[in-house]
Amino acid sequence: MLSAKVGRVVCLAHLIVFSSLIRNTSQSVSCSDTVQTFICLPSNYSSMDIPLPDQENLIKIEIHISDILVINDQDFSITYSLYFNVQWWDPRIHVNKDFLIQSKVPEADGLIPVNLNLINDLWVPNVFIYNLKSFQVIDVLSRLAGLWITPNKDILYSQASQITFICPMVFDYFPLDTQVCKFQVGSYSYNMEKMVFQVAQLGYAHKSRTIVLDYDIEVQPLDEADKVFDGGSLGNFSLAGFKMTLTRHVSHYIITYYLPSGLFVVVSWISFLVPADVIPGRMALLVTLFLVLVNIFNNVTTNTPKAEGLTAIECWMLACILFVFAALAEYAALLFHKSKLPSKKSNKGSQALETSETCSEDGGNNGIGLDHMGNHLKMRNMDGNPGHSLHNRAADSAERVDMLSPKRKTSLTEDEKAVEQRRLYVKTDRFFLVTFPIMFLVFNSVYWYTYLRYAAN
Repeated sequence: MLSAKVGRVVCLAHLIVFSSLIRNTSQSVSCSDTVQTFICLPSNYSSMDIPLPDQENLIKIEIHISDILVINDQDFSITYSLYFNVQWWDPRIHVNKDFLIQSKVPEADGLIPVNLNLINDLWVPNVFIYNLKSFQVIDVLSRLAGLWITPNKDILYSQASQITFICPMVFDYFPLDTQVCKFQVGSYSYNMEKMVFQVAQLGYAHKSRTIVLDYDIEVQPLDEADKVFDGGSLGNFSLAGFKMTLTRHVSHYIITYYLPSGLFVVVSWISFLVPADVIPGRMALLVTLFLVLVNIFNNVTTNTPKAEGLTAIECWMLACILFVFAALAEYAALLFHKSKLPSKKSNKGSQALETSETCSEDGGNNGIGLDHMGNHLKMRNMDGNPGHSLHNRAADSAERVDMLSPKRKTSLTEDEKAVEQRRLYVKTDRFFLVTFPIMFLVFNSVYWYTYLRYAAN
Protein backbone atom coordinates (compact mmCIF):
# COMPACT_ATOMS: atom_id res chain seq x y z
CA MET A 1 0.00 0.00 0.00
CA LEU A 2 2.82 2.38 0.88
CA SER A 3 4.56 1.79 -2.47
CA ALA A 4 1.33 2.46 -4.33
CA LYS A 5 0.83 5.77 -2.53
CA VAL A 6 4.43 6.78 -3.28
CA GLY A 7 3.87 5.99 -6.95
CA ARG A 8 0.76 8.13 -7.06
CA VAL A 9 2.57 11.04 -5.44
CA VAL A 10 5.43 10.82 -7.95
CA CYS A 11 2.99 10.66 -10.88
CA LEU A 12 1.09 13.69 -9.53
CA ALA A 13 4.35 15.62 -9.18
CA HIS A 14 5.24 14.88 -12.81
CA LEU A 15 1.85 16.12 -13.95
CA ILE A 16 2.24 19.37 -11.99
CA VAL A 17 5.70 20.00 -13.45
CA PHE A 18 4.47 19.21 -16.99
CA SER A 19 1.45 21.51 -16.67
CA SER A 20 3.65 24.30 -15.38
CA LEU A 21 5.95 23.90 -18.37
CA ILE A 22 3.01 24.10 -20.73
CA ARG A 23 1.69 27.16 -18.92
CA ASN A 24 5.08 28.86 -19.12
CA THR A 25 5.44 28.02 -22.80
CA SER A 26 2.00 29.32 -23.72
CA GLN A 27 2.60 32.47 -21.66
CA SER A 28 5.91 33.08 -23.42
CA VAL A 29 4.23 33.19 -26.86
CA SER A 30 0.91 34.73 -25.90
CA CYS A 31 0.40 38.42 -26.56
CA SER A 32 1.14 40.56 -23.45
CA ASP A 33 1.75 44.24 -22.90
CA THR A 34 4.53 43.64 -20.45
CA VAL A 35 6.70 41.39 -22.66
CA GLN A 36 8.13 42.79 -25.88
CA THR A 37 8.53 39.99 -28.45
CA PHE A 38 8.65 39.92 -32.21
CA ILE A 39 5.71 37.54 -32.49
CA CYS A 40 2.92 36.47 -30.20
CA LEU A 41 -0.20 34.40 -30.43
CA PRO A 42 -3.64 35.79 -29.61
CA SER A 43 -5.68 34.18 -26.89
CA ASN A 44 -8.11 32.63 -29.37
CA TYR A 45 -5.32 31.05 -31.43
CA SER A 46 -5.65 27.27 -31.84
CA SER A 47 -2.91 25.09 -33.28
CA MET A 48 -5.55 22.55 -34.33
CA ASP A 49 -7.42 24.88 -36.69
CA ILE A 50 -6.37 25.52 -40.26
CA PRO A 51 -5.36 29.17 -40.86
CA LEU A 52 -7.82 29.79 -43.74
CA PRO A 53 -10.82 27.54 -43.26
CA ASP A 54 -12.86 29.08 -46.09
CA GLN A 55 -10.26 29.09 -48.84
CA GLU A 56 -7.18 27.35 -50.12
CA ASN A 57 -4.08 27.32 -47.95
CA LEU A 58 -0.93 27.51 -50.08
CA ILE A 59 1.90 25.32 -48.81
CA LYS A 60 5.26 25.96 -50.47
CA ILE A 61 7.88 23.23 -50.48
CA GLU A 62 11.60 23.89 -50.91
CA ILE A 63 13.82 20.87 -51.61
CA HIS A 64 17.59 21.37 -51.69
CA ILE A 65 19.27 18.01 -52.31
CA SER A 66 22.82 18.13 -51.03
CA ASP A 67 23.88 14.61 -51.95
CA ILE A 68 22.45 11.28 -53.06
CA LEU A 69 23.86 8.67 -50.74
CA VAL A 70 22.57 5.26 -51.82
CA ILE A 71 20.59 3.83 -54.72
CA ASN A 72 19.66 0.29 -53.72
CA ASP A 73 18.50 -1.89 -56.59
CA GLN A 74 17.71 -4.80 -54.30
CA ASP A 75 15.00 -3.15 -52.17
CA PHE A 76 14.08 -0.44 -54.74
CA SER A 77 15.00 2.50 -52.53
CA ILE A 78 16.89 5.79 -52.83
CA THR A 79 18.53 7.60 -49.90
CA TYR A 80 19.63 11.21 -50.10
CA SER A 81 20.38 14.09 -47.78
CA LEU A 82 18.52 17.37 -48.22
CA TYR A 83 17.26 20.54 -46.63
CA PHE A 84 13.51 20.11 -46.44
CA ASN A 85 11.71 23.46 -46.08
CA VAL A 86 7.99 24.05 -45.65
CA GLN A 87 6.48 27.54 -45.87
CA TRP A 88 2.91 28.68 -45.24
CA TRP A 89 0.97 31.82 -44.35
CA ASP A 90 -0.80 32.16 -41.01
CA PRO A 91 -2.64 35.51 -40.68
CA ARG A 92 -3.70 34.76 -37.11
CA ILE A 93 -0.31 35.39 -35.54
CA HIS A 94 0.53 38.89 -34.28
CA VAL A 95 3.73 40.64 -35.38
CA ASN A 96 5.06 43.45 -33.20
CA LYS A 97 5.71 46.41 -35.55
CA ASP A 98 7.65 48.31 -32.89
CA PHE A 99 10.00 45.38 -32.65
CA LEU A 100 10.43 45.46 -36.44
CA ILE A 101 11.35 49.13 -36.34
CA GLN A 102 13.84 48.52 -33.56
CA SER A 103 15.32 45.54 -35.37
CA LYS A 104 15.50 47.53 -38.63
CA VAL A 105 14.14 44.77 -40.81
CA PRO A 106 14.83 45.99 -44.39
CA GLU A 107 12.06 44.18 -46.26
CA ALA A 108 8.55 43.15 -45.51
CA ASP A 109 9.25 39.59 -46.64
CA GLY A 110 12.62 39.27 -44.93
CA LEU A 111 13.08 36.14 -42.85
CA ILE A 112 13.59 36.69 -39.14
CA PRO A 113 14.76 33.67 -37.11
CA VAL A 114 12.77 32.83 -34.00
CA ASN A 115 13.01 30.24 -31.27
CA LEU A 116 12.52 26.72 -32.60
CA ASN A 117 10.29 25.79 -29.64
CA LEU A 118 7.63 28.10 -31.07
CA ILE A 119 6.81 25.40 -33.62
CA ASN A 120 5.10 23.43 -30.85
CA ASP A 121 2.47 26.18 -30.44
CA LEU A 122 1.90 26.91 -34.12
CA TRP A 123 -0.37 25.23 -36.60
CA VAL A 124 1.74 22.98 -38.82
CA PRO A 125 0.56 21.39 -42.10
CA ASN A 126 0.24 17.63 -41.89
CA VAL A 127 2.78 16.87 -44.61
CA PHE A 128 2.65 13.36 -46.04
CA ILE A 129 5.48 11.93 -48.18
CA TYR A 130 4.31 9.22 -50.55
CA ASN A 131 6.31 5.95 -50.71
CA LEU A 132 8.36 7.06 -47.71
CA LYS A 133 10.56 4.41 -46.13
CA SER A 134 12.39 6.46 -43.49
CA PHE A 135 12.79 10.11 -42.49
CA GLN A 136 15.75 10.93 -40.26
CA VAL A 137 16.52 14.39 -38.87
CA ILE A 138 20.23 15.02 -38.53
CA ASP A 139 21.47 15.81 -35.03
CA VAL A 140 24.82 17.27 -34.02
CA LEU A 141 24.60 18.96 -30.62
CA SER A 142 20.90 19.44 -31.18
CA ARG A 143 18.39 18.91 -33.94
CA LEU A 144 19.43 20.69 -37.13
CA ALA A 145 16.23 22.62 -37.75
CA GLY A 146 15.20 26.25 -37.87
CA LEU A 147 12.12 28.48 -37.80
CA TRP A 148 11.77 31.84 -39.55
CA ILE A 149 8.85 34.30 -39.73
CA THR A 150 8.46 37.25 -42.07
CA PRO A 151 6.67 40.52 -41.28
CA ASN A 152 4.00 39.34 -43.76
CA LYS A 153 3.30 36.46 -41.36
CA ASP A 154 4.84 33.79 -43.59
CA ILE A 155 6.29 30.92 -41.57
CA LEU A 156 9.27 28.90 -42.82
CA TYR A 157 10.32 25.69 -41.13
CA SER A 158 13.51 23.95 -42.27
CA GLN A 159 15.11 20.62 -41.37
CA ALA A 160 18.38 18.98 -42.41
CA SER A 161 17.39 15.39 -42.93
CA GLN A 162 18.01 12.12 -44.74
CA ILE A 163 15.10 10.64 -46.63
CA THR A 164 14.74 7.12 -47.99
CA PHE A 165 11.80 6.53 -50.30
CA ILE A 166 10.65 3.63 -52.41
CA CYS A 167 10.95 3.82 -56.19
CA PRO A 168 9.08 1.18 -58.24
CA MET A 169 11.99 0.27 -60.50
CA VAL A 170 11.67 -2.04 -63.50
CA PHE A 171 14.82 -4.00 -64.41
CA ASP A 172 13.69 -5.78 -67.58
CA TYR A 173 16.26 -3.78 -69.58
CA PHE A 174 19.10 -4.00 -67.04
CA PRO A 175 21.83 -2.74 -67.49
CA LEU A 176 20.42 -0.65 -70.34
CA ASP A 177 17.62 0.62 -68.12
CA THR A 178 16.50 4.12 -67.21
CA GLN A 179 14.50 4.54 -64.01
CA VAL A 180 12.12 7.41 -63.22
CA CYS A 181 11.43 7.90 -59.50
CA LYS A 182 8.84 10.35 -58.22
CA PHE A 183 9.14 12.11 -54.87
CA GLN A 184 5.67 13.44 -53.99
CA VAL A 185 4.61 15.51 -50.99
CA GLY A 186 1.03 16.33 -50.07
CA SER A 187 -1.48 16.57 -47.25
CA TYR A 188 -2.70 13.47 -45.53
CA SER A 189 -6.21 14.73 -44.75
CA TYR A 190 -6.88 18.05 -46.57
CA ASN A 191 -7.85 17.84 -50.23
CA MET A 192 -7.27 20.47 -52.90
CA GLU A 193 -10.18 22.60 -51.68
CA LYS A 194 -8.38 23.23 -48.40
CA MET A 195 -4.69 22.85 -49.12
CA VAL A 196 -2.60 23.30 -52.26
CA PHE A 197 1.07 22.29 -52.44
CA GLN A 198 3.60 24.01 -54.65
CA VAL A 199 7.36 23.66 -55.17
CA ALA A 200 9.01 27.00 -54.47
CA GLN A 201 12.62 25.92 -55.05
CA LEU A 202 14.23 22.72 -56.26
CA GLY A 203 17.95 22.07 -56.45
CA TYR A 204 20.56 19.31 -56.64
CA ALA A 205 24.00 20.42 -55.49
CA HIS A 206 26.57 17.64 -55.89
CA LYS A 207 26.76 15.57 -59.05
CA SER A 208 30.25 14.14 -58.57
CA ARG A 209 29.03 10.84 -57.08
CA THR A 210 27.06 9.74 -60.13
CA ILE A 211 29.88 7.40 -61.20
CA VAL A 212 30.00 5.80 -57.76
CA LEU A 213 26.23 5.40 -57.71
CA ASP A 214 26.27 3.72 -61.14
CA TYR A 215 23.73 6.23 -62.46
CA ASP A 216 23.58 9.55 -64.22
CA ILE A 217 21.08 11.51 -62.13
CA GLU A 218 18.81 14.30 -63.31
CA VAL A 219 16.28 16.05 -61.05
CA GLN A 220 13.27 17.68 -62.73
CA PRO A 221 9.89 19.08 -61.61
CA LEU A 222 6.85 16.83 -61.61
CA ASP A 223 4.63 16.59 -64.64
CA GLU A 224 1.18 18.14 -64.35
CA ALA A 225 -0.47 14.72 -64.27
CA ASP A 226 1.63 13.76 -61.24
CA LYS A 227 0.60 16.82 -59.20
CA VAL A 228 -2.87 15.46 -58.38
CA PHE A 229 -3.72 12.35 -56.41
CA ASP A 230 -7.18 10.85 -56.85
CA GLY A 231 -8.44 9.99 -53.38
CA GLY A 232 -11.79 8.67 -54.48
CA SER A 233 -14.58 9.75 -52.17
CA LEU A 234 -12.11 11.94 -50.21
CA GLY A 235 -11.52 14.12 -53.27
CA ASN A 236 -8.39 15.09 -55.14
CA PHE A 237 -5.25 15.89 -53.22
CA SER A 238 -2.61 18.38 -54.30
CA LEU A 239 0.96 17.11 -54.66
CA ALA A 240 4.37 18.74 -55.01
CA GLY A 241 7.83 17.31 -55.45
CA PHE A 242 10.17 16.23 -58.20
CA LYS A 243 11.01 13.33 -60.45
CA MET A 244 14.46 11.81 -60.50
CA THR A 245 15.65 10.25 -63.76
CA LEU A 246 18.31 7.58 -63.26
CA THR A 247 20.24 6.57 -66.37
CA ARG A 248 22.61 3.70 -65.68
CA HIS A 249 26.25 3.83 -66.78
CA VAL A 250 26.66 0.97 -69.27
CA SER A 251 30.44 1.16 -69.81
CA HIS A 252 31.21 -0.91 -66.70
CA TYR A 253 28.93 -3.74 -67.82
CA ILE A 254 30.20 -3.67 -71.39
CA ILE A 255 33.81 -4.06 -70.22
CA THR A 256 33.00 -6.63 -67.54
CA TYR A 257 30.39 -8.83 -69.22
CA TYR A 258 29.48 -7.96 -72.81
CA LEU A 259 32.95 -7.70 -74.32
CA PRO A 260 34.48 -10.86 -72.76
CA SER A 261 31.45 -13.04 -73.51
CA GLY A 262 31.31 -11.75 -77.10
CA LEU A 263 35.01 -12.50 -77.58
CA PHE A 264 34.51 -16.01 -76.23
CA VAL A 265 31.89 -16.62 -78.91
CA VAL A 266 34.33 -15.36 -81.57
CA VAL A 267 37.07 -17.64 -80.21
CA SER A 268 34.72 -20.62 -80.47
CA TRP A 269 34.66 -20.14 -84.25
CA ILE A 270 38.36 -21.06 -84.34
CA SER A 271 37.24 -24.64 -83.66
CA PHE A 272 35.90 -24.78 -87.22
CA LEU A 273 39.47 -24.40 -88.47
CA VAL A 274 40.74 -27.33 -86.39
CA PRO A 275 40.54 -30.69 -88.25
CA ALA A 276 37.87 -33.06 -87.04
CA ASP A 277 40.55 -35.70 -86.33
CA VAL A 278 42.13 -33.51 -83.62
CA ILE A 279 39.59 -34.48 -81.00
CA PRO A 280 41.37 -33.45 -77.76
CA GLY A 281 42.29 -29.95 -78.92
CA ARG A 282 38.97 -29.03 -80.47
CA MET A 283 36.87 -30.57 -77.71
CA ALA A 284 38.94 -28.94 -74.96
CA LEU A 285 38.58 -25.51 -76.59
CA LEU A 286 34.78 -25.69 -76.89
CA VAL A 287 34.13 -27.26 -73.48
CA THR A 288 36.37 -24.70 -71.74
CA LEU A 289 34.60 -21.78 -73.41
CA PHE A 290 31.22 -23.26 -72.58
CA LEU A 291 32.05 -23.67 -68.88
CA VAL A 292 33.52 -20.17 -68.64
CA LEU A 293 30.36 -18.64 -70.12
CA VAL A 294 28.18 -20.65 -67.73
CA ASN A 295 30.27 -19.32 -64.83
CA ILE A 296 29.84 -15.74 -66.04
CA PHE A 297 26.10 -16.30 -66.41
CA ASN A 298 25.86 -17.54 -62.81
CA ASN A 299 27.71 -14.43 -61.66
CA VAL A 300 25.33 -12.22 -63.65
CA THR A 301 22.20 -13.84 -62.23
CA THR A 302 23.59 -13.42 -58.70
CA ASN A 303 24.35 -9.71 -59.03
CA THR A 304 21.45 -8.74 -61.26
CA PRO A 305 18.40 -7.14 -59.59
CA LYS A 306 15.21 -9.13 -59.76
CA ALA A 307 12.91 -8.66 -62.74
CA GLU A 308 9.67 -10.24 -63.91
CA GLY A 309 11.43 -12.06 -66.76
CA LEU A 310 14.91 -12.18 -68.18
CA THR A 311 16.95 -9.00 -68.05
CA ALA A 312 18.84 -7.70 -71.07
CA ILE A 313 22.20 -8.95 -69.86
CA GLU A 314 20.77 -12.39 -69.06
CA CYS A 315 19.41 -12.64 -72.62
CA TRP A 316 22.86 -11.71 -73.94
CA MET A 317 24.62 -14.32 -71.83
CA LEU A 318 22.15 -17.04 -72.81
CA ALA A 319 22.63 -16.21 -76.48
CA CYS A 320 26.43 -16.44 -76.12
CA ILE A 321 26.10 -19.79 -74.35
CA LEU A 322 23.82 -21.08 -77.12
CA PHE A 323 26.29 -20.04 -79.83
CA VAL A 324 29.14 -21.94 -78.16
CA PHE A 325 26.85 -24.88 -77.49
CA ALA A 326 25.85 -24.93 -81.17
CA ALA A 327 29.53 -25.13 -82.17
CA LEU A 328 29.97 -27.98 -79.70
CA ALA A 329 26.87 -29.75 -81.04
CA GLU A 330 28.14 -29.39 -84.63
CA TYR A 331 31.40 -31.09 -83.71
CA ALA A 332 29.53 -33.82 -81.81
CA ALA A 333 27.47 -34.49 -84.96
CA LEU A 334 30.66 -34.86 -87.01
CA LEU A 335 32.10 -37.32 -84.50
CA PHE A 336 28.86 -39.29 -84.47
CA HIS A 337 28.85 -39.50 -88.27
CA LYS A 338 32.49 -40.51 -88.27
CA SER A 339 31.90 -43.29 -85.75
CA LYS A 340 29.44 -44.97 -88.13
CA LEU A 341 32.08 -45.39 -90.87
CA PRO A 342 34.17 -48.64 -91.00
CA SER A 343 37.55 -48.37 -89.35
CA LYS A 344 40.40 -47.75 -91.79
CA LYS A 345 42.95 -49.71 -89.77
CA SER A 346 40.81 -52.86 -89.70
CA ASN A 347 40.33 -52.66 -93.50
CA LYS A 348 44.04 -52.31 -94.09
CA GLY A 349 44.78 -55.28 -91.80
CA SER A 350 42.32 -57.56 -93.57
CA GLN A 351 43.59 -56.50 -96.99
CA ALA A 352 47.21 -57.22 -96.04
CA LEU A 353 46.26 -60.61 -94.64
CA GLU A 354 44.41 -61.62 -97.81
CA THR A 355 47.28 -60.43 -100.02
CA SER A 356 49.89 -62.37 -98.06
CA GLU A 357 47.82 -65.55 -98.17
CA THR A 358 47.33 -65.29 -101.94
CA CYS A 359 50.98 -64.65 -102.56
CA SER A 360 52.05 -67.57 -100.38
CA GLU A 361 49.73 -69.93 -102.20
CA ASP A 362 50.90 -68.84 -105.65
CA GLY A 363 54.52 -68.95 -104.68
CA GLY A 364 54.24 -72.49 -103.34
CA ASN A 365 52.53 -73.87 -106.43
CA ASN A 366 54.39 -72.10 -109.21
CA GLY A 367 57.66 -71.12 -107.64
CA ILE A 368 56.84 -67.42 -107.72
CA GLY A 369 57.08 -65.06 -104.75
CA LEU A 370 55.37 -61.63 -105.00
CA ASP A 371 55.23 -58.82 -102.51
CA HIS A 372 52.00 -56.98 -101.72
CA MET A 373 52.51 -54.68 -104.72
CA GLY A 374 52.74 -57.61 -107.17
CA ASN A 375 56.50 -57.26 -107.78
CA HIS A 376 58.59 -60.29 -108.78
CA LEU A 377 60.63 -61.56 -105.87
CA LYS A 378 61.78 -65.08 -106.62
CA MET A 379 61.02 -67.83 -109.11
CA ARG A 380 61.93 -71.48 -108.59
CA ASN A 381 60.59 -74.79 -109.75
CA MET A 382 59.14 -77.30 -107.41
CA ASP A 383 62.47 -79.11 -107.30
CA GLY A 384 64.47 -75.93 -106.63
CA ASN A 385 65.91 -75.53 -110.17
CA PRO A 386 65.40 -72.52 -112.37
CA GLY A 387 62.14 -73.03 -114.23
CA HIS A 388 60.48 -71.48 -117.20
CA SER A 389 61.90 -69.28 -119.83
CA LEU A 390 61.98 -65.49 -119.61
CA HIS A 391 58.82 -65.26 -121.67
CA ASN A 392 56.96 -67.60 -119.39
CA ARG A 393 58.16 -65.70 -116.36
CA ALA A 394 56.77 -62.41 -117.69
CA ALA A 395 53.48 -64.04 -118.53
CA ASP A 396 53.21 -65.56 -115.09
CA SER A 397 53.96 -62.20 -113.45
CA ALA A 398 51.32 -60.43 -115.44
CA GLU A 399 48.87 -63.14 -114.58
CA ARG A 400 49.61 -62.84 -110.88
CA VAL A 401 49.21 -59.03 -110.96
CA ASP A 402 45.88 -59.38 -112.73
CA MET A 403 44.75 -61.71 -109.97
CA LEU A 404 45.64 -59.09 -107.28
CA SER A 405 44.26 -56.01 -109.04
CA PRO A 406 40.66 -56.29 -107.68
CA LYS A 407 41.98 -56.09 -104.10
CA ARG A 408 44.13 -53.08 -104.98
CA LYS A 409 41.12 -51.42 -106.55
CA THR A 410 39.10 -52.02 -103.37
CA SER A 411 41.83 -50.39 -101.26
CA LEU A 412 42.00 -47.39 -103.55
CA THR A 413 38.22 -47.01 -103.45
CA GLU A 414 38.18 -46.97 -99.64
CA ASP A 415 40.98 -44.38 -99.56
CA GLU A 416 38.99 -42.22 -101.92
CA LYS A 417 35.96 -42.55 -99.64
CA ALA A 418 38.05 -41.46 -96.65
CA VAL A 419 39.29 -38.45 -98.59
CA GLU A 420 35.70 -37.59 -99.55
CA GLN A 421 34.62 -37.85 -95.93
CA ARG A 422 37.39 -35.48 -94.87
CA ARG A 423 36.37 -33.07 -97.59
CA LEU A 424 32.77 -33.27 -96.35
CA TYR A 425 33.86 -32.45 -92.80
CA VAL A 426 35.91 -29.51 -94.03
CA LYS A 427 33.00 -28.20 -96.10
CA THR A 428 30.69 -28.50 -93.10
CA ASP A 429 33.11 -26.59 -90.87
CA ARG A 430 33.59 -23.92 -93.54
CA PHE A 431 29.83 -23.54 -93.87
CA PHE A 432 29.36 -22.94 -90.15
CA LEU A 433 32.46 -20.73 -90.06
CA VAL A 434 30.59 -18.38 -92.39
CA THR A 435 27.09 -18.92 -91.01
CA PHE A 436 27.82 -18.39 -87.30
CA PRO A 437 29.39 -14.92 -87.65
CA ILE A 438 26.48 -13.79 -89.83
CA MET A 439 23.97 -15.10 -87.27
CA PHE A 440 25.87 -13.44 -84.42
CA LEU A 441 25.96 -10.16 -86.32
CA VAL A 442 22.20 -10.33 -86.93
CA PHE A 443 21.61 -11.11 -83.26
CA ASN A 444 23.70 -8.10 -82.21
CA SER A 445 21.80 -5.80 -84.53
CA VAL A 446 18.40 -6.94 -83.27
CA TYR A 447 19.52 -7.00 -79.63
CA TRP A 448 21.03 -3.53 -79.42
CA TYR A 449 18.35 -1.92 -81.54
CA THR A 450 15.52 -3.43 -79.49
CA TYR A 451 16.87 -2.78 -76.01
CA LEU A 452 18.31 0.67 -76.65
CA ARG A 453 15.12 1.83 -78.32
CA TYR A 454 12.67 0.52 -75.74
CA ALA A 455 14.92 1.37 -72.78
CA ALA A 456 15.04 4.99 -73.94
CA ASN A 457 11.25 5.10 -74.10
